[in-house]
Amino acid sequence: MADSNPQIMTSNNNNPPVKTPIKTLAENRHAKKKVLVAGGGISGLSAAFELSEDPNIDITIVESSATCGGKMIGYFNADEQRFEEHSIRALSSTYFSLFNIFDRAGLLHMLTAVEDYQFYQSGHGNTEDSDNHTNNSEQKDEQKGKRVAIDRRAAIDLQTIEAMVDTFDLNKKNMLQLVQRIVHHVNASDEERAAMAFKTAGEVIGIDDFDAHTKQFITNWFGILTGARMHSKAVDIMDSFVLMFLPMTEAPVLPEGETSKSYCFNRPTSEVIEALVEKLKARGVTIVTQARVLNMHHHDDGQVSVDISGDNGTTDGLPQQHYDAAVMALPHEVLWKMGLLPQVKKPFNDEWSFGSQFPLAEIPAIFEPFLGKSYNLCFDAPWNIVFQIQHRGGFWQDVEFPDSFDYNLSATCSSPFNRGSLFGKRFMECTPAEAKEEILYQLGITDAEQRQAIAQGGVIDPVNLLYTDNWQPYTDIETAEMGILQDNGKRWVDLAQIYVRNADDELIETTTQWNNVVVAGEIVSVTGRWKIPTMEQAATSGKQAAQALFTVMEREQTVSIETSTLMHQARYKYLDPIVSALSAVTKRL
Repeated sequence: MADSNPQIMTSNNNNPPVKTPIKTLAENRHAKKKVLVAGGGISGLSAAFELSEDPNIDITIVESSATCGGKMIGYFNADEQRFEEHSIRALSSTYFSLFNIFDRAGLLHMLTAVEDYQFYQSGHGNTEDSDNHTNNSEQKDEQKGKRVAIDRRAAIDLQTIEAMVDTFDLNKKNMLQLVQRIVHHVNASDEERAAMAFKTAGEVIGIDDFDAHTKQFITNWFGILTGARMHSKAVDIMDSFVLMFLPMTEAPVLPEGETSKSYCFNRPTSEVIEALVEKLKARGVTIVTQARVLNMHHHDDGQVSVDISGDNGTTDGLPQQHYDAAVMALPHEVLWKMGLLPQVKKPFNDEWSFGSQFPLAEIPAIFEPFLGKSYNLCFDAPWNIVFQIQHRGGFWQDVEFPDSFDYNLSATCSSPFNRGSLFGKRFMECTPAEAKEEILYQLGITDAEQRQAIAQGGVIDPVNLLYTDNWQPYTDIETAEMGILQDNGKRWVDLAQIYVRNADDELIETTTQWNNVVVAGEIVSVTGRWKIPTMEQAATSGKQAAQALFTVMEREQTVSIETSTLMHQARYKYLDPIVSALSAVTKRL
């Protein structure tokens, strides 16, 4: 790109960032401004939506994929006659940012209330701890299909928690200790929370003191719900407990109809993204797809430009201009390479997560209890599996299903590094055929003939996962991560991992060393006391980025960045010493 004196951004971990005055932005606060949004995921789309509230801002979104949406991609593949989703999406009623944007974009009707969470244990999941919990085959058979339904239309009561403890044979002393840790966390001071940000979850929970079975249940819980591990930031894990068990304020606007603590999309998620994209286009936003941002330049006059490459490696037909400001909503590996994360010494560690789809002509008996509007968590699956049975009359009520297939099993795996219970392999050691059978076995399909028949029509996340012997072209892509090389010369290539904060990760701010360049995405720290889940966090970071640019451009717009708060917080100050005392007495007994 032509530039007489480009300033290529470089990482500088030793010196604090210097704010460059942006005189040109303040000269005429009402002049038309050009803003680049690099990245068309949820954070980028959220930032663009907020910025588009100002008709005097000319916005261009540049997205490397063929469509926007990032990890929130899911569609019906007409050629293959199957659904292809990266993940099941459950949205909590505490999602202020997403519900705010969906409401203003007229998309809330695309959400359906969840009736219940089905906490499920198939009896054919984790093989490492099963012998510690059951002594003979008869007891193991009795363990099949254990489940507890938690009504998401009402607050969780003590009776429900007791049913979970009894049904899944959890250690009551351990669970009381966990309650004590949660209540104490609610009352933690800001100083205590800051210290906890650099402690591991396992350390704060005291997970190594739990019995093997309860420890596995709790560990799987966080692998399933948040993708978190026991080495993740303790403050995030404890916040997740608070969000799950304690009453939190709900978003001011929720979908019409019966209120629930959780909602799911009632169609493939790409349809929601497409509707949001059309709304942005109607507001005048330009969207350029299949264009990868390679680098960013900050010029002497304060303007910004980027190097862009299309799929064919050229810049033909791609925007070649300077911008007054930019939102860099790119994967953190790219931001780090560009030097936009100067306080970070290295890219963060990511986790693999993927969705798998299985068209079903009829429902296996083991899945019959899950029909309807339930969201299901398999607590003894080594790969930590969440699943839905999608069908007419369930969440997907107005969706055309493939010919002869009225049902679809959608399963998301968030811990594929664990060894499976059928083949004893990690996911990246499996072929696609083995991986599909492994998932079905972990969910309780033990009949080999039935399992293989279902697996034959299934697919492992074609959205972001490749299984190929032509993996060399992906080795230079920052966001691609390789699985092990298998004996057949093939390997899995993951094009979009999930980010989960570890205890030693820095907190990342929206701001950079330039006032008119801000970052957004799932790694950015957001407002609010309680850690919020990934998709809501990404949307909130996009809102923060938009507000930062409105401020530097001296615009009058104000972005609503509310987050959920704990209700009746004062009550927990009295509960803390009581539960702590009970826990101490239980330990002595």
